[in-house]
Amino acid sequence: MLDHLPDPAAALREWARVSAAVGVLLLFHPSGRAERAARHGRSLDPDDLLAEDNLRRALGTTGWHLEEYEDAAGHFLARAVPRG
Repeated sequence: MLDHLPDPAAALREWARVSAAVGVLLLFHPSGRAERAARHGRSLDPDDLLAEDNLRRALGTTGWHLEEYEDAAGHFLARAVPRG
């Protein structure tokens, strides 16, 4: 969902604002980035928001700390907690 929003940074900031200090943000998709790209007839884009370095940077600048990142063939999962 995050990469479909018109302003992902604004959404991440708002989610951080309304989350409890012990909150968790989970970003999940039942297929990995490569599988989704292939399904749409394109290759992986290094500028993709969900690429690990890009997501880590986006989360870090909006109040989150990326604790877990899995971009496997069968799923995508990112787990972040509020920066404290």
